[in-house]
Amino acid sequence: MADIYEFVKKSDNSRPLYTSYELSQMIRDQRASEGLSAAEFASKYGVPAETLIQIEECRCSFSPKLYKMCGQILNLTSEQLLSVISDDTAAANFRSNGNDDNVQKTFHMANMLFNEIIMQKKIGIGR
Repeated sequence: MADIYEFVKKSDNSRPLYTSYELSQMIRDQRASEGLSAAEFASKYGVPAETLIQIEECRCSFSPKLYKMCGQILNLTSEQLLSVISDDTAAANFRSNGNDDNVQKTFHMANMLFNEIIMQKKIGIGR
């Protein structure tokens, strides 16, 4: 099954470290920990209040500008925000000496589905 992610992926077992949903949650958590209203929080970080609300509600596509805003708020570099995580397939089946073909196929399918959802979200299909 071909998908758009086939053209841009790095590995079958790699995916973004932070999804847009996770970044949105991290921003909401940061604002809650500071005990500020949306307007106060936006003002503190020099972010338009409407943009902050869109980020928190995950109603936007994350552009370089939004990643920069999130990085500033969360004190993370662009490299940290855009990094990828690789699954440790060796730990997937701890009852055997190695992962059998079915485990590998399951990892591949799960990552393919995850990546398809992310790519559709980025191009505006998953709204």
